[in-house]
Amino acid sequence: MIYPGNEPKDNESPRGTPGGDSTTDTRTQKSRRCFHRVISGLERGGQFRFLTLTSSNESPDTCQRSWRVMYMRLKRRGLIQGYIKVPEKSKNGKQHLHVLIRGEYIAQAMLSEWWLEIHKAKIVDIRRVGGKRTKTQMAGYMAKYLSKENAFRYSWSWGWVWRGFCRDWTNLKKFVRDEGLVEESKILRAMLWLWHLWLKLGRDGGLKYLSKYGYFEI
Repeated sequence: MIYPGNEPKDNESPRGTPGGDSTTDTRTQKSRRCFHRVISGLERGGQFRFLTLTSSNESPDTCQRSWRVMYMRLKRRGLIQGYIKVPEKSKNGKQHLHVLIRGEYIAQAMLSEWWLEIHKAKIVDIRRVGGKRTKTQMAGYMAKYLSKENAFRYSWSWGWVWRGFCRDWTNLKKFVRDEGLVEESKILRAMLWLWHLWLKLGRDGGLKYLSKYGYFEI
């Protein structure tokens, strides 16, 4: 057995939704990928906050350049270590952003002042994430925006997990399948358990642990 107890329960594995049209299936697949990207960052630990940045009629059509300026200001002050964001189209045709950030306390008044200066919109909302809401619920809340028809492509910073973590996840799945380390029925659970451990140990620590089973970086 590759994982020594405390393996994920059956109901913790992602479930597919059979049937449905291709558009719905595509959105579902994107939502699942987004869920994985979000929860991978949450498993890394830290303090998390959910930030919404709006647009006014005077704002640029997209938020990308404006967010870059905002992000660099926050980063220079040590207030943000990583993020994952999903732009969404507003009723006025402009974009607004949903951003899940790992970082320190950020005053809403300061964010509102900066966003007005940068993006010509002053309505922002930021709140700490946690309490009764689980990591799975947080990831699901973020991923639901991606399944909307008016959602744009999501993205993340290198500090959200680590640079190249999607490639590492793909290689880990291939390794578990190809090596036959567990029974066929337990492959998915083994993948998830090992990935969870890798995230907790960090990239280098995870590679060192997996090397005991013959895993090597591709």
